[in-house]
Amino acid sequence: MDTDEPASAQSLAFTPADRITELNEIDRSIATLLSAASDAIGILSNQPNGEKQERALQNSATARTAFSAAAETYFSTLSSIEVRLRRQVYALEEANLIRPGDERDSRRGRVLGGDSGPSRVGGGPLDPSWLSARASGKVDAGMKRELLSQAREFVERADKSTQDWPSKISNIQDLDKDMG
Repeated sequence: MDTDEPASAQSLAFTPADRITELNEIDRSIATLLSAASDAIGILSNQPNGEKQERALQNSATARTAFSAAAETYFSTLSSIEVRLRRQVYALEEANLIRPGDERDSRRGRVLGGDSGPSRVGGGPLDPSWLSARASGKVDAGMKRELLSQAREFVERADKSTQDWPSKISNIQDLDKDMG
């Protein structure tokens, strides 16, 4: 039986092609998410954008039912997208493409993941600060070098223009004497 366990663990491993396929599925799910949001907003605003929304607005009972269906689709799709994106992040960690981070957002002091109760703030478990905390420092170092280079050029230009001030001041004094 011990020989079956490694085989079953290997069958659960995802290939890069599987990861790309999952990202494509997430992409399609985002289209579904936006469509459900559009339906819900169209029904709430009483300004239908299509036949589906027009039929829903025929009476209040159908509007309520259609809104509930659109909202349920929206939230279930959002939850599904979040789970699959987290799976992608964990795969990136396993491949050592990003650093594993602890499950705490250091700026807000809150634990990421888990329930989405009323105490949660920010962008949820996949907010940019969480993802940025796991990224490598290569981009940060590159930006720092670029900013320092730009600052150096600015200071050199400013220094050069201040060195020209004595000649500019004497020119102004000469003009002032000529006018005076």
